Amino acid sequence: ACTQLEVLSLANNQLSSLPASLSNLTQLRKLNLSHNLITHIPGCVYNMKALVFLHLAFNRLENLAENIQALVELRILIVEGNSIHSLPKALCCLTRLELLNLDFNDIKDVNAKSLNKLFCDWFDRAISFSREHIRHKRSKSDAVRGD
Repeated sequence: ACTQLEVLSLANNQLSSLPASLSNLTQLRKLNLSHNLITHIPGCVYNMKALVFLHLAFNRLENLAENIQALVELRILIVEGNSIHSLPKALCCLTRLELLNLDFNDIKDVNAKSLNKLFCDWFDRAISFSREHIRHKRSKSDAVRGD
């Protein structure tokens, strides 16, 4: 078996799921599943405890499960171009996260106060949002007042 595999790219295929046997890839550090048909992060991914890079851009994800907190070594999470509506509180458990790309999703509301709480002490790290795809609750008058 390929249990020592550290990098796996399955990008640009027609995958909608992954076999559970991939959870045996305990040394995997980089996983690229971009440009597939994945609707939720496969359960086997949460067993890849050494994962530092997870690329799930341009799939069919509608959310990120609370199980994401199991990926404690994760530094880069790219989920742009999906249909994600909201962000799980479990993201704040990913204390090593340095880049979170959420561009081109269906996020309807991002409140700065909740973001600060959600992203805990790494709020000032690289968090990418596409402005045209996010609607803020704050009115123009709130923005002028600085609230």
